[in-house]
Amino acid sequence: MAAQPLSPRRTDAAGTATTYLRDLSELALRMDTDAVGRACREIVDAVLAGRTVFVAGNGGSASTAGHIVCDLLGTCRVAGHPRARVIGLADNAAVLTALANDTCFEDVFAHQLTLQASAGDVLLVLSVSGESPNLLRAAETAEALGMSVVGWVGATSSSLEKYCDSCVDIGSDDYGLVEDLHLAMNHIVTRVLTGGEPRRCRTA
Repeated sequence: MAAQPLSPRRTDAAGTATTYLRDLSELALRMDTDAVGRACREIVDAVLAGRTVFVAGNGGSASTAGHIVCDLLGTCRVAGHPRARVIGLADNAAVLTALANDTCFEDVFAHQLTLQASAGDVLLVLSVSGESPNLLRAAETAEALGMSVVGWVGATSSSLEKYCDSCVDIGSDDYGLVEDLHLAMNHIVTRVLTGGEPRRCRTA
């Protein structure tokens, strides 16, 4: 028997909002803040030392990676930090598709690291599953180059964790909740960069 299609017209949107926000709050409160602090400090220290932070993810996590690059660079400008080198490995569509076409998709991030990264740089990897082949290859390459690897993952005991110097395991496979909390961790990093003070919206 064929599966019945989902029925969004009959779904209680307000009830769904209540459930989602409750689930997000409960998951956030269960997070290991010591692990979050270690991962965030790894990124902050690299930025302040003038080392390069590379950020990688697929799909929605690629979008989050680009958001992280934007926020880190913007925060460093506002906070008066003189240098910030942050690179999103999925941000350049021409580079990404050329590497995927000429080599293989599993190497699209690793090859960029081989060309650009140095020992002491940091790779931040975002993944709900922690099992994406191109992210595993990137983490393996980063380890071989003498980089630090920071993982923000959803699933518990993922393959990615064995490559990480610090890892935040959110403990969920719900991609929406995990991606929301990855973005929250980004904002924790930016708040550390501003000395614990929030960045305020400024009008022109």
